[in-house]
Amino acid sequence: MRRAMTLRAQLLVLQVVIVLVLVCTTGLVASALQERQLREAYVDRMSGVAQSVARLPVILDAFDDEDPSATIQPIAEVIREASEVTYVVVTDENGVRYSHPDPEQIGRRVSTDPSVPLSGQVWTGTQTGTLGTSWRVKVPVFGSAADDSSPAPVIGTASVGILESELRADLTDERGWLLGTLAAATVVGVVCAAWVTRLVRRRIYLLEPDDIATLLETRGLTDALRSQSHEFANTVHVISGLLELGRTEEAVAFIERSGYGGLLSTSAVAPGVRSPEIAALLLVKTITARERGATLDVAEETTLDAPTTPDASALHTDALVVLGNLIDNAVDAAGPDGRVRVLLRADGDRLHLQVDDDGPGIPASLHHQVFKAGFSTKVPGDREHSRGIGLALVRRVVDRRDGEVELGTGDLGGACVRVELPLPVPVPVGADA
Repeated sequence: MRRAMTLRAQLLVLQVVIVLVLVCTTGLVASALQERQLREAYVDRMSGVAQSVARLPVILDAFDDEDPSATIQPIAEVIREASEVTYVVVTDENGVRYSHPDPEQIGRRVSTDPSVPLSGQVWTGTQTGTLGTSWRVKVPVFGSAADDSSPAPVIGTASVGILESELRADLTDERGWLLGTLAAATVVGVVCAAWVTRLVRRRIYLLEPDDIATLLETRGLTDALRSQSHEFANTVHVISGLLELGRTEEAVAFIERSGYGGLLSTSAVAPGVRSPEIAALLLVKTITARERGATLDVAEETTLDAPTTPDASALHTDALVVLGNLIDNAVDAAGPDGRVRVLLRADGDRLHLQVDDDGPGIPASLHHQVFKAGFSTKVPGDREHSRGIGLALVRRVVDRRDGEVELGTGDLGGACVRVELPLPVPVPVGADA
């Protein structure tokens, strides 16, 4: 399985992501505000220029000339260059141009709608004209009123604008220092993130999450063992006192009442198993399972005679490896308050071993992988040093013995592993060695 990312890498990546998100968000907001401020600044400048042009007496007087553009065009161009805008266009009430950066456009009607400024209102926005798409301001040009009680008539318009391309170029120039600042902030943020990660790692003594989980598990086991040690010590003191007083029968009765007699009796755990090694293994695994909060039951139909030949003893030794690893995995899977059942019997020419648990089971898609060395379905940190070894040892023994192993779902609802190992062929009495 792929190795999990270390705590240092996780912390660093998380903090770098946070820094990048904050920097990018700040950059987007700052860029939007910058563009807004730049547009507002251009609007103020263009409005001022347009209003000045619309109120210039020489411009107003030129409207009565035979050729108004002869007077208005030179003035408009001087104002355009001095104001650093793209164009200054003055029109009459019909939208016919009196000035334009392109002299050929003078005398022609404007290509955009002049109705808003001709109605006496100021218009601001983006439109596409003869010079391209531009950000512009249009204001009305008022003539002289007939008398004090009459409103001044609108005799034309004054339009001032700047091309969007020039506006974007200005924005790009303005954003240069912003991008530099954001890049510097990103570098500082990453360096600080690395420093914080290193500090946190030092505070936890360079431990990884799996190591911390193992320490917590070990501490819980230590506390449980300490409690059991005190309890067992008191029991031993009572037994020792009774024996010193010569009250042997009462000592035995006290052991039975305390529950240790049942646990320390192989006949109580596996009455049908006459193999001392396997009976001892079942006894130890029963005690270990009980300490971990699980229940290990040996099926009533379990029977196994003691080995009588070297080949049978060797088979029982291999059976110890298989049975021990299967029980360990089952207890791990069942967890606290879980249940594990063991079945062991010799039938014909086969030794049958079966271990069931009520854990979550193993998905069918993983059945072909669980017997590979190093593969494990356990959560990282659960007895990390032995993960992915147990079932690989089982497979090794089965292959060496020409046996069979089957993985499925048992009666308890969890995983069920069945192993069959060939029994040694008995040597006839009197046969040559």
